[in-house]
Amino acid sequence: MKFVMVGSGAVGCYFGARLLLAGHDVTFIARGERLRALREQGITLVHGDEPTRIPQVGAVESLNEVDAVDYVFLGVKTWQVAEAAQTFSALTAEHTRFLTLQNGVDAPHEVAGMVGARRTLGGIVRGFFEMTDLTTVRHVGVPPTIIYGQIDGGRSAPTDQLLRLLTEAGINAEHSTDIEASLWEKFLLVTALSGVGTVTRSTVGEFRACAETRHMLYGVLVEMAAVARARGVRLRDDAADRTLAFIDTFPATATTSLHRDLINGLPSELEAQTGAVVRMGRETGVPTPINQFIYASLILQEARNRAGMKPK
Repeated sequence: MKFVMVGSGAVGCYFGARLLLAGHDVTFIARGERLRALREQGITLVHGDEPTRIPQVGAVESLNEVDAVDYVFLGVKTWQVAEAAQTFSALTAEHTRFLTLQNGVDAPHEVAGMVGARRTLGGIVRGFFEMTDLTTVRHVGVPPTIIYGQIDGGRSAPTDQLLRLLTEAGINAEHSTDIEASLWEKFLLVTALSGVGTVTRSTVGEFRACAETRHMLYGVLVEMAAVARARGVRLRDDAADRTLAFIDTFPATATTSLHRDLINGLPSELEAQTGAVVRMGRETGVPTPINQFIYASLILQEARNRAGMKPK
């Protein structure tokens, strides 16, 4: 099978490398120094102290350089989704499926607007991944997992086949029959971790162990669950409690990409996470005071980081 990883960050490199090791044809879309590094050095996966190096990988600058694709994994940041989706129209084969792997709940609908809901798979990634240099991706914590489903709620042969391909590559995978609810379950998890971790500048272990910040964490989850239900999402009644219990299983030293991006002076996914909760809360009339506090506390840092973005 032929896979394309659009975006060569930690998630794209990790899952692309696993599929390569399983014998599939994988091409990475990258730019600048990352593109040169991938071509010259390949990819190294690190699990604990066990590195696995793939010395040669296929990497190009544009999706226009790739033919006959079976699956496109979209691993760019949320604010890059619209630009990336503009290139998808060139892939007209009916069997091609587009899997979104962003944090948040908007990306699948953006992509479906370009290629159709039947060809769009909303996807959720579980696991902590970090690029330690341009070509090395480190994974810690919960087993790497992809949960996905056709955004229109239907099924097709390529959609069903993906489950087998991921499983055979050693990737935990699940085909969701209600991907919208699954997306929101992940949205609760990531947004709460990112918001509380970043506003407190703390690791997961630190803020979940402190009574005051644990209360803040739970409040974020409760507010988000209320917004989801107001939008008609079929979340479980105990979604906030289940998510908090899951957070208690995470590595104590873990941080989120949003946390790392903001403190490192990079643009983050604040608008697609906490910002989106605040926006949707206003649209549905659901109060979100804790999320609003976190958003207001971080927005100036986000603006400074974006002002310092280098031109492409």
